[in-house]
Amino acid sequence: MTITFVHTADLQIGRSFSGFPADTAHALREARLTAIDQLAAVAREARAAHVLVAGDVFDAEFLAPATVRQPLARMRAHAGQTWHLLPGNHDPHRAGGLWERLVISGEFPPNVIPALRAAPAEIEAGVWLLPAPLTAKATSLDPTSFMDSAATPTGAIRIGLAHGSIRGFGGDGEAAVPIAPDRPRRAGLAYLALGDWHGTLRVSDRAWYSGTPEPDRFADNGAGQALVVTIAGASSLPQVKPVETATYTWQSMELWLESAAALERLETELRAASGPLDRILLKLTLTGTVSLTERAAIEAGLEKLGAALRHGRHDLSKLLLRPEASDFANLSRYGVLSDIAETLRAEAADSGNPEANVAADALTRLFAYTSALETGVPA
Repeated sequence: MTITFVHTADLQIGRSFSGFPADTAHALREARLTAIDQLAAVAREARAAHVLVAGDVFDAEFLAPATVRQPLARMRAHAGQTWHLLPGNHDPHRAGGLWERLVISGEFPPNVIPALRAAPAEIEAGVWLLPAPLTAKATSLDPTSFMDSAATPTGAIRIGLAHGSIRGFGGDGEAAVPIAPDRPRRAGLAYLALGDWHGTLRVSDRAWYSGTPEPDRFADNGAGQALVVTIAGASSLPQVKPVETATYTWQSMELWLESAAALERLETELRAASGPLDRILLKLTLTGTVSLTERAAIEAGLEKLGAALRHGRHDLSKLLLRPEASDFANLSRYGVLSDIAETLRAEAADSGNPEANVAADALTRLFAYTSALETGVPA
């Protein structure tokens, strides 16, 4: 008796991505739907008949009807897989909520099964799924505790499906939905498929977080994957294989530089490592010490790079200015501008000045403006 399935979680369909420009936010929302197609492709490649979604299928309880129907339509199109959907803390199952409305309206396709009861369900001969649906956004009780006494036939493969925190994710280290780390041992589970942690994480041989199939933040946590799990028997250890599913790559990095040439090297490295630049979201922190001439060139390079990326953010607060005599050659002929530049230079160089970064930006813009006056090229 062997079963292979795909473990995923945290699709969060309907997430707004409000902190991004409208075109980028739209692309990121579409990518969360595309992730369903990616998951189906992974399942077909692995000959897996089941996809287990460990919570937070939707980002909220109240979404536009079209937003709710879109992922179900995608899943319907992949009829070779049965999709098991668990309510999480973003989309808990409660009276009048999203899941109840879908059940009443009869909108679940035949190959989509909402896991709305904390009770064993046989999904294949000798294979039982033990889902732990959430009915609230937070609880002090472990939703997986029922698994310990949930009865299944002797020798059955028992697979737990849950959404919560084996490790705390809040700033205070406390979990909104606590789950015992040794639940597989207590409940005789062959595997515990977990959601909530948005990166891939092995808790133990028999308990894993799959992470979200499409990254949604700048974090180096293994997001953008799904897990292909094969279990050869109730007592056998599961074989777990992470498989990439992401459309977009979110990268956060710190770059030390002295000239704009480093940005050109970065662009080459990004293309080599991550593929097309329009599939990359980049959060870049720049450090180093540069002249005004180089800082202006760096800002121009950032504009060029940003235009090629899906989205780019950069932080210049750690990039220090070291104005050189040649930087002020043009300024000296503008009288009052030269005096302003000297004031800004002193403010930018003062490490104790809370407005030092503002002064540095202003000095760079002033330098670019006077350079444009000399060359006739718009700044």
